[in-house]
Amino acid sequence: MRCVKCAKISLKIICKDCQRVLSEYEQGCRLVDGFKVYYFYKYSDIKEILATKHHLHGSFAIWHLCRISLAKFAKEFSFGSKVAVVPLDDNIKSGYSHTAILARSLLNLELFPIYRALRATNDIKYAGKSLEFRRKNPRGFKLLKEIKTPVILVDDIITTGTSMLEAKKILAKAGVNVLFGLVLADARE
Repeated sequence: MRCVKCAKISLKIICKDCQRVLSEYEQGCRLVDGFKVYYFYKYSDIKEILATKHHLHGSFAIWHLCRISLAKFAKEFSFGSKVAVVPLDDNIKSGYSHTAILARSLLNLELFPIYRALRATNDIKYAGKSLEFRRKNPRGFKLLKEIKTPVILVDDIITTGTSMLEAKKILAKAGVNVLFGLVLADARE
């Protein structure tokens, strides 16, 4: 097997050298219309791994990346009460939901995932699209479950922030306190 990051021969989906490099991330924060979205990597640093998300083996690659970053965040996170982790559109595609994997990796004594709670009503692909296109073609998120605790929104990438803001607005409209967003990568370079 080859490492999905560097393509070297490896017994693991992400080789030990790449795991070491990826574990030395510097968490950052991006403000999108005043809403904080925390990220672990620049998109260019993990694009090879994220590109696997549309394939079944991507579930393993994403899970390993989450163990290095999001799970570490979850170990250190403390809020003082229960906080729901809501993945953006965890609809199953390619045999699994990569955003559900992200949410699951954050599980701790205070953080718990709520699956199938926030779904997009359209299936528009945003990859490579402009901010104007994204604004004209919203995801049309629909809240499918009642949520009574504060929420952290999770997704794999933040590009323009339109999906994250749309999800936050839908939850806020339902009276849900959205604390912040959490993503693996910031695509703004």
